[in-house]
Amino acid sequence: MMNRNVEERARALCAIDAHLAAVPPEEVPALVERLWPIVALEISGGVIEPDATPPPDLAQLAAEYERLKR
Repeated sequence: MMNRNVEERARALCAIDAHLAAVPPEEVPALVERLWPIVALEISGGVIEPDATPPPDLAQLAAEYERLKR
């Protein structure tokens, strides 16, 4: 399982990025739910915890997050 502190930080950072990218407020919760694992990977330097299962669409989600941050 993901460290709870990392998950909370990742969700918060993802929400901030969404607001900075002018994502409509009603879309932010779903976006955060979808993309927070990518932010968590960035926080942890790309290291996936041994008991964590990465999302099957990891590359697609990472690309979506990169587009969001532009």
